[in-house]
Amino acid sequence: MSGTPYPSFVDAPWTDAYVRLANHCSACVTCMTVDEEGVNLELPCATASQLYEKYRQARRA
Repeated sequence: MSGTPYPSFVDAPWTDAYVRLANHCSACVTCMTVDEEGVNLELPCATASQLYEKYRQARRA
């Protein structure tokens, strides 16, 4: 153990799924759509929805 009072998430089984979701959403035009004030409209595309579901399933494992 590293001596920290909290677990390391680097080796968590869901980390890869989260990184894939984050990488997609930060580069996808649909996922990054903003309104005239610059607020993200939170419009996930089909790929983001699939990646999010895989992330959810990985968190449950």
